[in-house]
Amino acid sequence: MAAACAFQALPPPIIDLTLRYLLELPTEIPSFSLFTIPNSNDEVKPLYHTCRAWRATALALMFARCKIVLSDSIEFTFNLNETNPRITTCLGSHLTEYVKTIAMTIDYASIANGSVLSRLENTYYMLNFANALSLMTDIHIADTSFTGGLELSGIAERTIQRIKDMMPSLNNIQIRAHDDAPNRDCAQYRQLHTLVRGLTRIPLSSHLWLGHPCKQYIIEDCAAVCNLTALTCVWDANCASLARIMHTNADSLLELRIVFASFTRLEQLVIDVRGNPVIYTHLATLVFSEKGADPMAYLPVLEMITPFPRLKVFRSLTKYPFGDDTVFRGNNSSLEDLYLMADYKIIKMLSGHGVFARGRLKSLRKLMVADCIVEIDNVDAVIDTYMVIIGNVLPGLQQLRAIDADISDALIATLTGKVQYENLQLLSLYCTFLTLTDIVRLLKSLPNLRILANRISGLGTDFRKANALGIAGVLRTQYNPLNRSFKRWHITNTAHFPENFVIASILLIADVCPCLESILLNSQTADAAMQTFKKLVGSKLYADCKDRFTVLLSHASKRPTIHIKRVYRPSGATAT
Repeated sequence: MAAACAFQALPPPIIDLTLRYLLELPTEIPSFSLFTIPNSNDEVKPLYHTCRAWRATALALMFARCKIVLSDSIEFTFNLNETNPRITTCLGSHLTEYVKTIAMTIDYASIANGSVLSRLENTYYMLNFANALSLMTDIHIADTSFTGGLELSGIAERTIQRIKDMMPSLNNIQIRAHDDAPNRDCAQYRQLHTLVRGLTRIPLSSHLWLGHPCKQYIIEDCAAVCNLTALTCVWDANCASLARIMHTNADSLLELRIVFASFTRLEQLVIDVRGNPVIYTHLATLVFSEKGADPMAYLPVLEMITPFPRLKVFRSLTKYPFGDDTVFRGNNSSLEDLYLMADYKIIKMLSGHGVFARGRLKSLRKLMVADCIVEIDNVDAVIDTYMVIIGNVLPGLQQLRAIDADISDALIATLTGKVQYENLQLLSLYCTFLTLTDIVRLLKSLPNLRILANRISGLGTDFRKANALGIAGVLRTQYNPLNRSFKRWHITNTAHFPENFVIASILLIADVCPCLESILLNSQTADAAMQTFKKLVGSKLYADCKDRFTVLLSHASKRPTIHIKRVYRPSGATAT
């Protein structure tokens, strides 16, 4: 009894870590409609089933992963199972105190018929989300045929006041503004714009999301917004007005995400209308992506400008849009996370500016390169360039991802060479086929590797002439343990799934990597994974291993997962 009481009395941070570990919670936050958690979100269901002593910590963890969407219901409904399909609890203070994020959609009709204000003043009048910190508003400004005669005067102001009353701890607002309204001369439209302007003027850290298409006058309404901490926008014909918003908030922005619908006048991002450079003093995250943009006509060259001196995360999900090292200037000691579409011409240009010189990116810990496509001409020189770049930053890297890369063979050779890269903990070669030989060499050369993602193609040169039991004997004799850090393996085969090689590789690696806990079959259906699992547990190789570990198949997450459960025995005990 004393042990049980001690277990129940664990500190909340320990309980939180235990629940996260047991449930293998994914990093993304699921979105639940108010106040319903659908059956598809199985990963948080067990949080509702914890013992009373752990309930508060479990609920806090669960609600931290939810955004609660305000609709016409004030019930929190949790779907359990077929025999007891749901538990419905009125959303009282015992649950509202855990809510961290509120989301609500406001559109033309809800202003016109008064429903948004009615919900806030009547349906939710008793609710107080005392600890809610974030409000996500999705505002759709679209004309409809609704012509209700509701008195609209003051609706926006009353809505904003009710939000403040309901969320007294609010310190972050995200505003997503969409505008398809052909008619600006109506009371509903004016109230919506008053609401947008009012929300942007609440003195909090704010995230403004301007959708596409977004009318010029919407952007102009937001141009006076100050103290934005995050901005997501589409760079298009309205780029001059967007640039003014960025310039106004250059000292407060922490995150800037730009979707390029056009690559025109890109220099306006870092040069104001007077020709002066714009310095984003505290910007930590910069993300570029692209949506239907025409090919770049030219790459602007902007000398003597250092616009992002404290940048920590740079992700270019489209081709790097400058003709020089503009983004990389002044942040040698701060840049930690880099995603680059590695077009060879861009890479060569950046290398010419010394971006990837050894020792320059002192703090870089995460690197993802995509589209390392090697053209037929001058293959060796191109591959050598990529390898020099990666080799220069490898010593400090903790995570390396390469996607759609023609440099895989050279990369494996670099990683398994004479130098041990002891800091590398995650290696994702998602689209790369590796043999068992490659995998063994990688795990031996990367002693602190915890996560590996790759496709499996066969046994490779070291094990080609041996059967599975023979290979197991070699590995136990020469490589046991192979790697004491390796915990999670993502097998990413899609259409080409050599089942026998996959089964053999899983069992052989699990046998000599004592900390391996799970193998995720990322691209396999539940039925295909079950078929593979049945063959695995029926194999001779598994019969040879199961005195040391057992395997379980789980479908709790979106990806079928084989779990490794070790068999531990007291010293001197023997298998029966």
